[in-house]
Amino acid sequence: MDTFNGNHFNLDVGLISLQLIPHIEASIRYKIKECIISVHQKYGCTIIKRKAYLGRKRAFEIIYSYWDKSFASLSRYMAALKHFNPGIVVEWKHERSVGISEYIFIYVFWAFKPAIDGFVHFRLVISIDSTYVYEKCDIKLLNDVAIDANGQIFPLAFTIYANESQETWTLSLNHLKQPVVKHHSGICLIYDRHGGILSFVEHLPEWHEPYAYHCYCARHLKANFKKKYPNKDLHDLIWMAAIDPQ
Repeated sequence: MDTFNGNHFNLDVGLISLQLIPHIEASIRYKIKECIISVHQKYGCTIIKRKAYLGRKRAFEIIYSYWDKSFASLSRYMAALKHFNPGIVVEWKHERSVGISEYIFIYVFWAFKPAIDGFVHFRLVISIDSTYVYEKCDIKLLNDVAIDANGQIFPLAFTIYANESQETWTLSLNHLKQPVVKHHSGICLIYDRHGGILSFVEHLPEWHEPYAYHCYCARHLKANFKKKYPNKDLHDLIWMAAIDPQ
């Protein structure tokens, strides 16, 4: 097989992306290192990391469209969810600034009807966690999950928000309360020890005792403890204490 170096003009980002498309379709977590190996196996040359990154980025755009367009399609996506999922609850929050014709996205919450109906049969435990949606826009995805009778995780509701603030947390917890939790009391609310979350919940009487009891996530506690005290024996002890406090 003929080989050429990574700077050959024919081995551009477009050609690299075409090679990577099948792999990214199979796994969105296809790593840069794997991209470099794939190109080397196909063309017999080693490309630099930046070329691999740009090729993977182009492949993502070909498969999933551009980030801006995908984000702009969120309203259509939620409309489709409402059309094909009767009973789904979708709540939006937008703002309009002076001199700007478009509405600015703040927040969207949704919960499927089977999740809403199923919560009455589950343990009164709700775990809340958030994760960054890494890319051009700095937004977060918030997940609310319950525990079924078999001890398995059951998704309850989802929230995408642009900025973490008391307003977005209040909206999220209020919308979780109204269609999902409803009249139930004695809810065990589990979350990490994020200072913002603690202060937000303090301003919501409907999530205070006896309506709700707050617990810290043991996994987050262990992770924070591990950073400060890198000792395996201590890590095992804190995990044992969390599992069996007696």
